[in-house]
Amino acid sequence: MKLKFFFVLLISVVINAQSTFDYYTYKNTSLDVITSPASIVMGESFVANRNNIGSFIENPANLNEHSKTGLFYNIRFHDWAEHANKYQFTSAGAILNSSFATIGIAYSQFTSGPIPMNLTLEDYNSEESNQTLSLSFSGPLAENLTLGVSVKAFGHSRTSSFGSATGLDSKSAFLFDIGALYSIGFNDKETKFAYNLNLGAAFQNFGTDYKEKDDYFDTDYKYVRLPRYLKFGFAFNSQFRNASGSNDIEATLTGQYKWLTNPQRKEVTNVDYWGGGAEFTIKEIFVARAGFFQTPEYWLIYERAKPLFRYGFGVKIPLQKIGISLPFVLLADYSFIPINDVSISTFNSSSDYKKLLRAIGISLQYGSSLF
Repeated sequence: MKLKFFFVLLISVVINAQSTFDYYTYKNTSLDVITSPASIVMGESFVANRNNIGSFIENPANLNEHSKTGLFYNIRFHDWAEHANKYQFTSAGAILNSSFATIGIAYSQFTSGPIPMNLTLEDYNSEESNQTLSLSFSGPLAENLTLGVSVKAFGHSRTSSFGSATGLDSKSAFLFDIGALYSIGFNDKETKFAYNLNLGAAFQNFGTDYKEKDDYFDTDYKYVRLPRYLKFGFAFNSQFRNASGSNDIEATLTGQYKWLTNPQRKEVTNVDYWGGGAEFTIKEIFVARAGFFQTPEYWLIYERAKPLFRYGFGVKIPLQKIGISLPFVLLADYSFIPINDVSISTFNSSSDYKKLLRAIGISLQYGSSLF
């Protein structure tokens, strides 16, 4: 009983550790921007979709004994305007599934590319970046119920064209995610149909204060609020098998609600995010996806509080089918993200404009546990 009380007290202190006197909220960084092309298309709604290799970033409980050992790399281009033509989010990571534990590690980063700092000196520029490193692990709590935890470190940096730090000093924040996944499945090998329903929840980014000193604006350290999110969602997977036992068609439906739990006063009406999507895999090779995402934020490139349609595709290639005698499967994904036409905005000095942003992902997965 004393141990339970201590645990509850510890969690309460950690959750409320972040300062209430924050200078601003630092959103849309490597800490909370989704880079997986599959998740982006399906409304960034993978809180309960454990079938995607990188979904433990959205919910650590998506790691489980069925997770396949593998590597992944994703890149999400954010080049929506002339001044942002080098903006991009990337993530890379790995899952190790053994008889001892299932562990996920991921490194996510935003980079702005070179930004001119002096109109008279063309070679003088700086580059903004922020980084998140996470280590995730999970374990069963009860039958069909998995709990997961992620430990994360977040930082912000700025470098000049000469390779030195420029005007910014930040104190890294150490954060935690906790998640749960409940699974209901029916997988009889004698039948041609199988299904699985997952219900997931995650609480993200609670932990220590984050503060930074930006010499461009102030000479003192300021507390910066990092967004904390509470997510709920589902993933329904169905499989239609042929006589050999492989899948002719596999379909997955996902949906999610995400709530910003620590808004500042000016953000209290900008806290509700919605998303969902569908994925169809033909003959375990070709993948088609479509979905929507709804944001409460005011963006030039997105409509606020309206469903934003997205679509994409993927290909799965077992290496053994192309003559490579290794039990790995190569997956390549591509997504399209429609945005508003900003060609007439003051952010573009030329007539060039974009109506689509893109995301690309590649992963390599092993068939089963390594050890």
